[in-house]
Amino acid sequence: MNEWRTISLIDSTALAVIICIAALTLIVALLGVFSAHSRKRTLWSLLLSIVFTGGVWLFIEKLWKPFPDANPWTIYAAGGIAVFSLLSIFFRQGRTKVVMLVLTVIALLNTALVVNMIYQPYPTVGSFNAAPTTVPMTYADFQAQKTAPTLDNREVRALVQVPMAGTTDNSVSDFNARDAYAYIPPAYWNNPNSQLPVLVLLPGNPGQPDQWFSSGNAGQIADDFQATHDGISPIVISVDGTGSFSGNPACVDSDAQLVMSYLSQDVPMLIKEKFRVNPDQRAWTIGGLSYGGTCALQIMTNHPESYGSFLNFSGQEEPTLGKHQDTVNQLFGGDEEAFKAVNPEDLLNQAIDSKATTFSGIAGKFIAGGSDKNAVRALTHLNDLSNQAGMSTTFDTVTGGHSFQVWRVALANTFDWVAQRGGLPV
Repeated sequence: MNEWRTISLIDSTALAVIICIAALTLIVALLGVFSAHSRKRTLWSLLLSIVFTGGVWLFIEKLWKPFPDANPWTIYAAGGIAVFSLLSIFFRQGRTKVVMLVLTVIALLNTALVVNMIYQPYPTVGSFNAAPTTVPMTYADFQAQKTAPTLDNREVRALVQVPMAGTTDNSVSDFNARDAYAYIPPAYWNNPNSQLPVLVLLPGNPGQPDQWFSSGNAGQIADDFQATHDGISPIVISVDGTGSFSGNPACVDSDAQLVMSYLSQDVPMLIKEKFRVNPDQRAWTIGGLSYGGTCALQIMTNHPESYGSFLNFSGQEEPTLGKHQDTVNQLFGGDEEAFKAVNPEDLLNQAIDSKATTFSGIAGKFIAGGSDKNAVRALTHLNDLSNQAGMSTTFDTVTGGHSFQVWRVALANTFDWVAQRGGLPV
C-alpha cells in the first residue's frame, strides 16, 4: 500500500532519471538554435547562463567560501541548465513559452535531486515524511513528562528541542547557539535512578542540529539499540557548532565567536543542568560529520578532559575556511603559531615528541567514505598520529563518498562502541 515510500532517490535508476531530465531540458532549450528567428537569442541565453553559473561558482568557491569542502561541479552544471531554461522563456512565444516554463520548474527540481544524490539526506521518497517512531516535544513538555511517551500504545523515545545557547549566567562562551535536539530513551523515565552516558553530535557545514535525526538516522539507530537493551541507550544530543546554517567559525575561539569554549565547557554544563545523565564526562562521546568530525577532534586535542571518546566522520586534515592562509589570517590575525597552538595535527605531534600522557585513555573512531579521497588521506594520517600520541583509535572506510550514505552507516557501526564506552552493556 505504501510501496511508493520505498522508491529510491539515490540508486542507479534515480541517477538515470536525473541524467535524462537534464538532457531533455538542455535539448529542448537548444532547439531554438535551429530556428533562424530565435537562433541568436538562444545562443545569447546559453552564453549568459554559462557566465552566470561561472560567476556563482567563482563567488561561492573562491570569494565567499562558506563551506570548507568544494561543491561538486555537477551541482553547478544542473543549476546552469535550469538557468538556461529560465532565460530561454524570455525569447519564446506561444506554447513553446509555456513548455519552457514547465521545463524550468522541472530543471530546478532536478537540481535539488542532484544535490540529494550527492549528499543523500533523503534516500527514499518516504524519507521526506518518515513514519513516526518518536514523540517530538519542547523542553517544557519534557520537563512535564512523568512517564515514557507512547505512540500507538507502545513506548517510544522522545525527541526534545532544547534551548542550548551559551548565554546563561554560568556560560563562558556567550555563543548564541541554535536549539539542540536530544534523543531520550524510555529508560530515562522507567528507571529514574539511571544516569545515562551522552553522545554529543555535531552537524556539518552547511547544516543544522536536527539533520542528525532527519538525515543521519540517529534516532532510529539509538532506537534499535534500546529495543534490545530494556529501553536503555545513551542520550544522543545534536548541538550547534556553527551558529548558522552556512556559518564556518572553524570550531575555534576567535574574536568573533568562542565556539571551542562553548562545545568543551558550556555544552557539558548545560546538558548536566537540563538532563539526568552520568556526570562523569569520561563516559561521554563527542562526534560529528565533515566539519563536525574535524571539530570533534579539535575538542579532544585541545580539551581532553571534556569528553572521553570521539567520532570523526569524514573530517578535514585541519580546521579550515577553504585555504590554510585564509584561515590563519581571518581567525588568528595572521599568526601561524596561534593556529598551530590549536591545530590537532600539531598538538598530536607535540605529544609524540614530548612523550606526554595528555591523551592517555582517550579513544576514537575515524571513518570516511571509500571514494572520499581527501577524507581518507586526512583521517588515515590523523589516526596514525593519534595512536602514536597515546590515544586508542581506529580508521575504517565504508561504501560511499562525502554524504549521509556514509554518515548513517558510520554512526550505526559505532553506536555499540559508544554505549560500551559509556559503561552500558552491549
